[in-house]
Amino acid sequence: MSQIEITLPDGSKQSVAEGTSPLEIAKSISPRLADAAIVAKVDGELYDLTRPLNKNASLQILTAKDAEALTVYRHSTAHLLAAAVLELYPETKLGIGPPIDSGFYYDFDRATPFTPEDLEKIEKKMHEIQARHLPYDRIYTRKDEGLQKYSDAWMKCELISERAGDIFTEYTLGPHFIDFCRGPHVPNTSKLKAFKLLSIAGAYWKGDEHNKQLQRIYGTAFFTRQELEDYLNRDRKSVV
Repeated sequence: MSQIEITLPDGSKQSVAEGTSPLEIAKSISPRLADAAIVAKVDGELYDLTRPLNKNASLQILTAKDAEALTVYRHSTAHLLAAAVLELYPETKLGIGPPIDSGFYYDFDRATPFTPEDLEKIEKKMHEIQARHLPYDRIYTRKDEGLQKYSDAWMKCELISERAGDIFTEYTLGPHFIDFCRGPHVPNTSKLKAFKLLSIAGAYWKGDEHNKQLQRIYGTAFFTRQELEDYLNRDRKSVV
């Protein structure tokens, strides 16, 4: 197997086998670093920690100290939300679920309106899925195959038609959840320590009032329970 050269932030270099992952390199540096790792940055691009490296590259391991890591963390929590909704309400169609400055949201197409009681059920299911330590697996799919796969998911078909190249990426989370997504994500759900669902709102598909109105669930996520509690307490005080 051929070797590739990895340049670390301090300028030092490691020679590793082609196909080695950033997480494996982090483990070779320090088990503590590997445990704290959230996502990698390879030649300036965010990468899954488990994604194989196939050429010489610069590598940075991002942890909770890095703002970009929180964005990835929240994106992964949005996927966790969607997976929980599908387990509870499998008839639901998925829209998009990006990270935002205050946390994340996910848009859903469902005939029955979500209720505050539903939010409690969904959040409980999120914790159940989180405890399974499910991996966020990146897979590659041909565009024609993807359009066939998502034939009963109108929003995903539309996004793939508009945004996907001949080959696009998807992420799975357990045996039942798969989503058209560029990523990256945390390695597995065990990384997601503190999250809270906050509210339900209406949202037009793609922000266009001429499109179908969807149900948007907002949430937030932090690296620690204390950070989450501090945020929620500040939010409560701001409305008093």
